Amino acid sequence: MGKVYNVGIFGPNKAGKTLFVEALLYKTGMIEKFGGVNGVPSTMDYDKEEIERGMSINLSVGYIKKGSDIIYLLDTPGYMDFIGEQIAGLEGCDIAVLVISATEGISTSAEKLWEMIREKKKPVIIFVNKLDNSDASFDNLWKEMTSVLGKNLLSVTVPVYQDGQMKGVGNILDKKGGDNPSLQGYFHQAMDLIAELDDTLIERYLEGADIFSEDISPYIKKGFIEGRLIPVFSGVSINQTGIDEFVSFVFKYLPEASEMPPLNLLKDGKEDSIERKEDAPLSGIIIKTTIDPFAGKLSYFRVFSGKLKSNSQYLNSTRNFKERIGQLMRVQGKKQEMVSDAGPGEVVAIAKISSAQAFDTFCEPSSPVKIPVSPLPEGAVSYSIKPKVKGTEDKLGNAIGRIVEEDPTIRVFRDEETGETIISGMGDLHIDIVVNKFKEKFGVEVEKGIPKIAYKETITTTADAEGKHKKQTGGRGQYGHCFIKVEPLPRGAGFEFVDEIVGGAIPRQFIPSVEKGVREAMKRGVLANYPVVDIRVRLYDGTYHVVDSSDIAFQLAGILALQKALQQANPVLLEPIVNVEIRIPQEFVGDVAGTINAKRGRILDMASTGKISVIKAQAPLAEMSNYTNELRSITSGRGTYTMAFSHYEEVPSHIATKIIEERKKERQARQ
Repeated sequence: MGKVYNVGIFGPNKAGKTLFVEALLYKTGMIEKFGGVNGVPSTMDYDKEEIERGMSINLSVGYIKKGSDIIYLLDTPGYMDFIGEQIAGLEGCDIAVLVISATEGISTSAEKLWEMIREKKKPVIIFVNKLDNSDASFDNLWKEMTSVLGKNLLSVTVPVYQDGQMKGVGNILDKKGGDNPSLQGYFHQAMDLIAELDDTLIERYLEGADIFSEDISPYIKKGFIEGRLIPVFSGVSINQTGIDEFVSFVFKYLPEASEMPPLNLLKDGKEDSIERKEDAPLSGIIIKTTIDPFAGKLSYFRVFSGKLKSNSQYLNSTRNFKERIGQLMRVQGKKQEMVSDAGPGEVVAIAKISSAQAFDTFCEPSSPVKIPVSPLPEGAVSYSIKPKVKGTEDKLGNAIGRIVEEDPTIRVFRDEETGETIISGMGDLHIDIVVNKFKEKFGVEVEKGIPKIAYKETITTTADAEGKHKKQTGGRGQYGHCFIKVEPLPRGAGFEFVDEIVGGAIPRQFIPSVEKGVREAMKRGVLANYPVVDIRVRLYDGTYHVVDSSDIAFQLAGILALQKALQQANPVLLEPIVNVEIRIPQEFVGDVAGTINAKRGRILDMASTGKISVIKAQAPLAEMSNYTNELRSITSGRGTYTMAFSHYEEVPSHIATKIIEERKKERQARQ
C-alpha cells in the first residue's frame, strides 16, 4: 500500500453531501454509474430506509484508489438526529470536509457541525456546493464564511461565470490563476495567507516574487495540519464540477495518515501518545457496528497505528477481553473486498466480533492502551414502547439489545416508577426510524406512546408523627411503636435517616427496621403515589415488647409513621426540569423565545454568531414532549435543539391538582 488518506464528509441535510461523495467516486472511476439522481440509489445510501426517505441515516464507508495510493471516505448523515453517526465519523477520520450549500449558507446544522469538527481539532476543508443555482452568490457567501468560520480561509477554487451562468471553476493555486480578472481578489488573498505560513515565503512575497512559482505544498500541508489555513473549494456535485480539482489537491497537498500528529491515548491510566506508523504497536477503534438478522454483526475498524491482520488475536482494552479478528474487508458502500491486512488510516469491516461495540479500543495484548472518544449526548426525545402483539415481549427484548448495540445514542430502559419501557433518542425522526427497524430488521411491531412524566413528591414543612403496629391473634403477637419527625431538605439532597434514640427506647436491632419501613413508604407518596424525595427523618422515641416486637412489626410502624407525617407536612408535587439549548436563524428568535415562555420555561442566556442565535433555557419536561415538531414548524426545519435533565421543581398548584386527579382516576380504573 502506498499513501493512505482518511477523509470524513460532513454537512447539513440537503447540502448535497452524499452526491459529493458519489461525484468523487464516479469521476475517479471507482463506480460505473452515477447514482443519487433519477431514482438510482447512491453508493453510500444503500439501506432500504435511506432509499425510501431520500436521505442519509447511517455512516457509510467508501474509497478512491489511484495506483497504490488510497483515500478512505467516511460519509455521515446531515440531520442532527443522527449525531451519533457524525461523532463516529469524526472519531474515525483524520481530515474533515464540511459541505455547505451555496443557497443555504452557514445554517444552524452547518455551524453545529463546524463546532464539533473544531472541538476535535480536525484539519478541515470547506466544499461549497450547488453554485449553479441562480440564487447563489459566492462573493456574499465568502463574506459570511469569513465572518463565521474565520479569516484563515484559503480559496483554492472559485466559480467562474459567463453570461450569468457558472461554466466551471478557476484554480487559484494554478500559476495562471491570477490571470482571470474576476479571480484577482481571491488570488491575492490566497497569496497573503500562504505567505504568512513561513518566514522565507514572506520575504519572497514582500520582494514581489510569485510564491506560486515554487513548490508550496510542504507549507500548505504544515499550515493545514496546524489549523492555520482552511482550503475552500467550489463546485456542483450533480454535474461533477470542481471534483477533479478537489481530488488532485488531496493527493498533492494534504497529509497522509502517517503524517498526522501522534495520537493521544491512555496507557496505564496516564496520558500518552503513539506515532501513527506501521511499525508501531497496533491501536485502533471500532467506529460503528451494524447488525443484520441474517448476515450477523459487522464492525467497522479504524487503524491508527501498527498493522491489523486477518485471522489474528488482539486485546479489546475497553472490555479487557482478547478477541479473535477474522477476515478483513475493504468496503465501497455495501460492496466488500477481502484484504489481508490494514495499516494506519485504513477503515475495514470485520464480521462477527462478538464482544466489540462502537468506540471500543483494540490493541496489542503486550501493549495495552485506550483511545479516548467524545461523549455521546443524552437523548432529547423519549417515548414509551410496547409490543403490538402479546407474546412477543422476548422478541422485542432481543431486538432492543441489537438496536442499542448498533446505535449507542439510543437508550432503552424500564421506568420503575411508571412501569413503562422508555426509548430515548435524538429526535422524532431518529425514534421513528428505530421503530421501523424493529419491524423491518427484527420482525416485531411496537406501539409508540407519550411516556408518563416521572413526578416526585416532597414536603415543605416539618411534622411529628407516631407509628404503632399492634396485633394480637393468639400466641405470639406483633408490636412496633415509633415516633418520628420529618423535615424538608434542599432540592436534590435525597434522603437522610437520623437515629436519635437514647436509653434503649427501641432496641438497636430494630432501628434499621424502622428505616426500612420509612424507605418503603417513600416509594408511594400521599398525594398521587409518586416517590418521595428530599426529606430528613429523625427517629427520636418509641416503645417495644420483649416478646412481641419483631423486624416486620417495626417496619410496619415506620410505614405508618411516615404516611401520617407526610400528610401533616404540607406535601407538594415535583416535576423534572430540563436544560434546553436551541440553535436557530436570528429571524426566529422572537417566536422561539415565545414558545419557551408559553411552556413555563425561562430563558437563561442568548448569544449570536453570524446569522445563528443560541438560546439556553430551562423548562418542565412535561411541556417539551412535542417540541421537535414545533420547532421545525416555526423555523421551517432550520432549528435544532438538545435537552438534558437538570433538576426537580415544585409543580404549580393548579397543574398539580389536575395531575393528582388523573392519578386518582387511573387507580380507580385499575381496581
